[in-house]
Amino acid sequence: MILAAARMQERPHIFSFLLLAVYMLVLARRRSGGPRRKEIFYLLPILQVLWANLHGSFLLGPTIVGLAAAGEVIDAWIVKRAEAASSADHLREAGRLAALAAGLVPCCLLNPYGLKLLAFPFELTGSAFMEQIFEWQPPFSSSFRLTYMARYYVVWCVLGIAAFIASLTRESRPRTFLVLTFAAFLALSLRMNRNVTDFAFATLPGTSAALTLCLTRGARAAARPDAKNAAAGTPLHLIAWALLGLAGWFAFFGYGYGPSFGRRELGLGLGPNVPVGAADELARRGVVGTSFNTYGAGAYLVYRFYPRVRVGMDSRNDVYGERLYAEYQEATQKPDALKAMLRRLQASFIFLEWPQPGMAKTARAIRATDEGWRPVYFDDAAVVYLEEDGPYAEQAKEGYALLDPLLFLPGTWSREKAHQALSEADRAIAQSGRSCIARVMRVEALLALGRTDAALAEEARLVAEDPPLAHISILLGLAHLARGDRTTAAARLRRALELNPFSDVAREALKKATATP
Repeated sequence: MILAAARMQERPHIFSFLLLAVYMLVLARRRSGGPRRKEIFYLLPILQVLWANLHGSFLLGPTIVGLAAAGEVIDAWIVKRAEAASSADHLREAGRLAALAAGLVPCCLLNPYGLKLLAFPFELTGSAFMEQIFEWQPPFSSSFRLTYMARYYVVWCVLGIAAFIASLTRESRPRTFLVLTFAAFLALSLRMNRNVTDFAFATLPGTSAALTLCLTRGARAAARPDAKNAAAGTPLHLIAWALLGLAGWFAFFGYGYGPSFGRRELGLGLGPNVPVGAADELARRGVVGTSFNTYGAGAYLVYRFYPRVRVGMDSRNDVYGERLYAEYQEATQKPDALKAMLRRLQASFIFLEWPQPGMAKTARAIRATDEGWRPVYFDDAAVVYLEEDGPYAEQAKEGYALLDPLLFLPGTWSREKAHQALSEADRAIAQSGRSCIARVMRVEALLALGRTDAALAEEARLVAEDPPLAHISILLGLAHLARGDRTTAAARLRRALELNPFSDVAREALKKATATP
């Protein structure tokens, strides 16, 4: 539950979790030989039609049934020498399961796209879009490894593998289907971290069965018919109370996704990384038209402003296509490509989620164009630029002449610029609801002006709040390092590495701060 809770969100994939669990339950009921085990089997074609129309993971349905068929074949081979009749039963069941798995595929065709839907999962996973999306990256080669979820994932992998290996020494062993399911979903989760939750759900029955077999006391109790019924309820009650306790914990304290991600709180609302403030500023200014925006911000801008605002890019991958996406990627890095795209879009504003990696290049590309784009708003999530010679020229002139969160580098302001920066920082703090980045800029301006006491007081208030933003700690560390305060710089940079252990900038700066003079 701890592992799966990270992706319990109001997105279509939540239906795939439910249907995955139902498929596993139906197959378990069939193996158990309980009442109506044959009738419940025929629910799967109906569920498969539903799955194909709910989420792109629908091919997991036939895959799970196919794994069950393969498991029966292997079980037949294992028991062949000892029990010929039992082996034949396994083979007959394997044939029925294989036929069902094959029959589930045509069920997927009952959708508005027909045959094209079968190719969609393969086209999507092979798309260039996937190289840029966090949840489609492998778990140990992306920022997923910074999360607490990654730790739970490793624990679950080790626990499952150990349980299956240990269970092989028991007289009774888990069905081969459960072992195959563990291996298949482990492989999927190693391919992309979005499958980690599917891995947790699909492998829970098998891992639980293997752990149960490893408990000698439980095995002995199960062997005594008179004690079986009496003992069966106790573990279930304990598990139910444990799950209820976990649910209550997450509801009350929130789900801690990682040191740099804060906590997901219970209830309705938007997370701290959603650029609400920047969107509110667009609404306040009455800005409409087409935007050049970061990939992740597009969906929220569409939600807030369509049809008054048209985005240059969002997460509807099948709409934009790989060619346009490649042009967009080039525009975020090269001034000429950016200039061409801005003109083609007839962009009225630029909307960037500036804390994302690589955005500094985009800011330099913006400055290199001759249209004169100026920041008019920024906070800890996003920055908005308006063109000085564009449809909102008057508003652009009211923007920030010096401050830009993407180009801000501590230790580079002259005293004259520091006066201007302090004035703009005070304005940005009021405009953005006391954003951390604006307050860091104020600290830097005060330090550059020699007002050390005021700067340290402002910094102390910010540090006491301990925002889970590694780049804020990095900037504070660089500000002190630029002025020779290596002790304070080291403290800020160590905090940055606690939030993001893989930050090369923080690591290199910390080496300078702790090097022998």
